Amino acid sequence: MRALFPVVAALITLGLALPQPAAAATPAACVSPQFADGVAQNVFPADQTTWVRGEAWVQTPDDSDHDGVPDRVHVDITRPAQTADPSCHYRAPVVFEDSPYYAGIGPAENWQVDHPLGMQPPPRPVTPSWPARSTSPIISTIYEATWLPRGFAVVHAESPGTGLSTGCPTSGGPNETRGGKAVVDWLNGRVPAFTSATSTDKVKADWTTGKVAMMGTSYNGTLPEAVASTGVDGLAAIVPISAISDWYDYYRANGMVRAPFTFQGEDLDVLADAVYSRSDRAVCQPVISGLASKEDRVTGDFSPFWNDRDTMRDVRNVHAAVLMAHGDNDFNVMTKNMAQFYDAVRARGVPHMLYFHQGGHGGAPPDVMVNRWFTRYLFGVHNGVEQQPKAWVVREANACPVRQTTSVGDQSDTVTLAVADSSRLTLGFAASIPVTAADGTVKNTSALIAKIPDRTHIALAVAVATKPGEHVAADSVIGLPCSSANPTPYAEWPDPTTGVVTANLAAGAPGVGGLTLRPGSSGIETLTDDATVPAVTSANAATSGTRLVYQTPALTANVRISGTPWASLWASSSASRANLTVALVDYPPTGNGTILTRGWTDPQNRISAATTEPVTPGQFYRLRLDLQPKDAVVVAGHRLGLMVLSSDQEATIRTTPGTKLSVDLGRSTVSLPIVGGTSAFATAAGGTDVSALRATVAGLGLPAGQAHDLLKTLDNTRCQSLDDFLRTVFDQVGSGRLTVAQASVLQAANQVELQQGCFNAGTLGSWVTPGRVGQAWTRAPRQAAEQDLLDLAAATPDALHTVASAGRSVVSGRSDTCFKLRGVHGDAGARLTDELGCSGR
Repeated sequence: MRALFPVVAALITLGLALPQPAAAATPAACVSPQFADGVAQNVFPADQTTWVRGEAWVQTPDDSDHDGVPDRVHVDITRPAQTADPSCHYRAPVVFEDSPYYAGIGPAENWQVDHPLGMQPPPRPVTPSWPARSTSPIISTIYEATWLPRGFAVVHAESPGTGLSTGCPTSGGPNETRGGKAVVDWLNGRVPAFTSATSTDKVKADWTTGKVAMMGTSYNGTLPEAVASTGVDGLAAIVPISAISDWYDYYRANGMVRAPFTFQGEDLDVLADAVYSRSDRAVCQPVISGLASKEDRVTGDFSPFWNDRDTMRDVRNVHAAVLMAHGDNDFNVMTKNMAQFYDAVRARGVPHMLYFHQGGHGGAPPDVMVNRWFTRYLFGVHNGVEQQPKAWVVREANACPVRQTTSVGDQSDTVTLAVADSSRLTLGFAASIPVTAADGTVKNTSALIAKIPDRTHIALAVAVATKPGEHVAADSVIGLPCSSANPTPYAEWPDPTTGVVTANLAAGAPGVGGLTLRPGSSGIETLTDDATVPAVTSANAATSGTRLVYQTPALTANVRISGTPWASLWASSSASRANLTVALVDYPPTGNGTILTRGWTDPQNRISAATTEPVTPGQFYRLRLDLQPKDAVVVAGHRLGLMVLSSDQEATIRTTPGTKLSVDLGRSTVSLPIVGGTSAFATAAGGTDVSALRATVAGLGLPAGQAHDLLKTLDNTRCQSLDDFLRTVFDQVGSGRLTVAQASVLQAANQVELQQGCFNAGTLGSWVTPGRVGQAWTRAPRQAAEQDLLDLAAATPDALHTVASAGRSVVSGRSDTCFKLRGVHGDAGARLTDELGCSGR
């Protein structure tokens, strides 16, 4: 902001020199970037009066305000003085943030949400004129103090229709993507920029290497993903924080109008109205009205209009290295937006890393992670970041792994600590150091680890134990407590050891039923919709008619969820329109439970998010829906619960109470992504009997040692997907440890279904064995075939690949089927949809 800078600061517009203080006229001392421990060091001047500032208007290929001339995007530039001194021969890489928010946000009103389903809500009030913040010559100062001392330049751009940019805001529309791309193109000399919105005087970016990183949070993090999906040359890295990868998944869910939390009633047109800060308040009103007419708050269906705002359709073009950050409890930009983009770039071999913290919306990775990323991909320093763990998850305090060492000898007033083993700590993370005062009291001090010079020392960013009489006592425990500054490393996300656990439902309404690996109850349980009751209230009521709740027993060991849960419910509604919401809840031994994640669907969109199918009251339908991806540890002593309700007060249209939803328990399941798979879940929650499996293995006539090893191997995959179990059996044949005949015994449907003691036969349907996969492709009507495909994808994705060529005729022209398949099985689903020629939904 302008107030942060002295009025006398040097202001040099690229190509046009403005009046400047005498100090700025002194030639810059030439400096080169310096690196240590794989990260860029602060060696360039931090004095902002020495920085070179400028602004320009970059021409875009769009005319979104329909005034007959191309839109221009307003940018500001801040760069080290060395880039302006020819004798230094220095060109800087660029950290670039693109945003519609710099000039402020207006008082746009949201849509009403208290009305019957399927009804067009009353019109929104017209947003009054409001004063925007001045953004010339300085748009923003974010990132400057961090990155200029390391040798980077910083560029900010105002999205079309905001601030001093021309054009119109479109809430994720293609013109906004192309506006950001144009800036990258300008930084690489491919498109022109000018000294004003109407000038013909050009401004060149001849001070940069052309290597660009885009970074930002929320909308400002969404634009980096969108621009990266164009494949633009020069965009070397992106750091999207709490970013939207598909605007449909921001404002909708499986055919349902579903708001981001705390923004009930917001939609694309509301957001565009709010950020519309250019001085001409009339020129973009037709564009914003067009958003309102096309977004469809009546059906909530996916459409070509929404497809234009789906970055996932072009994710194959991404080549910029992706360092993502997201909050595990972000119910504004929900975690599906992170997971699907991350899955896609990982599957395509793009350099990637994830910082997944326990907070809500926002939250950047630790500075050391971003610095290492930019050092590698903008400066080209081979610092080994590619060999680091790919996932960094901030663990819960009650599930924090031990990462600690001890101090060696008493130490006082020092930035360097002698420790027993520095390898247990991490550069750039925040160490907790016990400091003993003169009176003997001990208080933990937090200090960043600035350097790890060897195996027995760490250097801190600030000195510790500096007061008289203070010291770090010998053998004090110095550790990394779990916090946003100290994420826990994992090989990948979701965790590679995650297995899908299918749990069944046992009756208990209106109280609490069971969530179990054993066969579920037969029978039907019913709830009554009441949007006046918050979901958390329903979850914690001992008895309630507004929800159905199913809980595991108290866990005997920690259970970690890592990935996307799915619910498959056979349900009916008393009305032709209804909401359906499901949630996973962590219940402590005493006190209230915490909702971990939620999912939503419109029963009329049971086949496709793009197609409304009538619902006959009283008729049961299979409703398959994803919950928001999650990484959470449910600790021993807690219970994991599944809650089913109708309307969600915080997110859905709040229709008149009274609609009844009924669930057929015997045909309903939830699929949980559990680290360690069903073996881990069964150990913690119980509910399986492996004696039949042991008897089956014993009957194969194998040597005792081999039988023991086989049972152990199979036990690691029992109760997981059929594909995992059968793959293990086939591997045993391939290695010569089993004959085909012995494998046939194990793979027989009755063994998989009954002897494992984990599968509910009522849920297996037509996909008990892979040999029946092909039958699904030929079923009529096509709707039935598509439903079988979804079942098959959930159980045996590899088998689907063997009949993919036949499947192309089934999914041809039905991108909605592709969309569902894409989300069912992670990487396998992504590969399958690619093989089938799928795109979009």
